[in-house]
Amino acid sequence: MKNSLSFNFIQQVLKAGFLGVSALALAASAQTFKIGMSTDMSSAYSDLTGKGSAVAVQMAIDDFGGSVLGKKIELLVADHQMKPSVGSALITQWFDKEGVSVVVGLAGSSVALAAQAIAKDRPNRTLLHTIPLSSELIGKSCIPNAIHWAPDSYALAASVTRNVTEKGGKNWFLMVQDTAAGPPARAAATAGINAAGGKLLGDVRVPFNAGDVSSFVLQAQSSKAQVLGVGFGGGDLVNIVKAGRQFGLQQSGVSIAALVFFSADLEAIGQDAAKGITFVMPAYNDMNEPTKAWAKRFQQIFGKAPGWGHIADYEGTMHYLKAVKAANTDDARQVVPLMKKTPVNSFALENGMIRDDHQLVRPMYLTRVKSPEQSKFPGDYYEIIGKVSPENAYASPNPDCPMVKK
Repeated sequence: MKNSLSFNFIQQVLKAGFLGVSALALAASAQTFKIGMSTDMSSAYSDLTGKGSAVAVQMAIDDFGGSVLGKKIELLVADHQMKPSVGSALITQWFDKEGVSVVVGLAGSSVALAAQAIAKDRPNRTLLHTIPLSSELIGKSCIPNAIHWAPDSYALAASVTRNVTEKGGKNWFLMVQDTAAGPPARAAATAGINAAGGKLLGDVRVPFNAGDVSSFVLQAQSSKAQVLGVGFGGGDLVNIVKAGRQFGLQQSGVSIAALVFFSADLEAIGQDAAKGITFVMPAYNDMNEPTKAWAKRFQQIFGKAPGWGHIADYEGTMHYLKAVKAANTDDARQVVPLMKKTPVNSFALENGMIRDDHQLVRPMYLTRVKSPEQSKFPGDYYEIIGKVSPENAYASPNPDCPMVKK
C-alpha cells in the first residue's frame, strides 16, 4: 500500500470548496478510466463525506495501483449542492460527455434517487451509493446497475431503537428529516420500538439545514418521552444535541439515540456534550489492527479521523475496481454481477455479501459515546455494546424491487 497520495491531488482537495470536472483532471488524454465522486462539499453533510470522501476514493485508486484496463484512473469530484437538479445534470454530463464509468458517493437521498433515474437509462454505467440511506434505493427504485453500499435506514434505525427499548427506554419521540430519507427512517425506527414493546409519543419532520431547531427540541421535551430518536446526521443533528443541552433535555434524564451517527458529528458536538448517545455503525476506526492502520493513514493525509462513510467510499471503490479488472470491461452489465458474486473483504469487513436487491449486508455494531473520563487515549470515543448480525440488522429484501426473486 502507498503511504501518501498524489501531492497535487491532496492540495486541490484540501484547498478547494468546489471541485469541478476540470479541477481534478489527472490527464488530458481520453485514454483514462474515469471515476466520479458526486457529494456534498458545502452543506450539512460536508463533514460526513465531502473532501474526506475524495481522499478515501483516491486512497483506493492508489492502493489498487492507479490504473485498470490499461488506463490511468482519473478521479473527478464535484459538489451536487444537495440539489437533485444539480446532481442529475452533473451525472448526465459525466456519463454522456465525460466518459465516466462509475459515480461514487451521492450524499442525500433525494440526489441519490435522482441519480438512480439517470442511471436507469444507461445500463452500462454504474452507481455506488456509499452515503445515502434511503431504503427506496433497494425498493421500488432499485436498478441492476447500482449498488447500495451504505446501510439503509432500516439497518441503522431499527437495531438501535429495538436495543434501547429493550433496555428500558420505552417511550420515544422521533425526529426525522423532511426529505426522501425521512419516512423510511421513521418507519424503521418505529418497527424497532414496536418490536421491543415500546411506544411512540410523538414525532416531527425537521427541514434540511434547519438552522434554529429550538421549536423541535421543545416539542420533544413537552412529550415527556424517555428517549429522543434523531434520524439524521450532520449539522442538523449537531444543532439538535446542542439545543437539547441548552434547554436541559439531556440533564432531565432524556437520552438520545441517533438513527445515524458519524465521527464528524461527534467532533462537531464535542465528546462531553455527546456522551451517552447510542447508535449503530457498520465499521469503526479501531475495530482491528488493519483498520487502525488505514485510519492512521487517512488522518495523516486529511488531518481528521475518518468516519464510517469514508471507509465505505474506500471499500466500494476497491471492490468495484477489482470487478472491472476481473471482467476486463467497465460495462456494468458484466461488472455488477461480478461484484455480487464475489464476497466483500476489506480491513473492516469479512465476507460481506451483496443481495439480489443490491444491498451490501454486513454486521452492525451497537455503540455508545463514552464520557471524557472513560476515554483512555485521544480518539477513544466509543464503547461497543453489542454486535448485530446481518440477518437481524437488515430487513428482508423488498419485493417491490424488480430484481428480488418472488
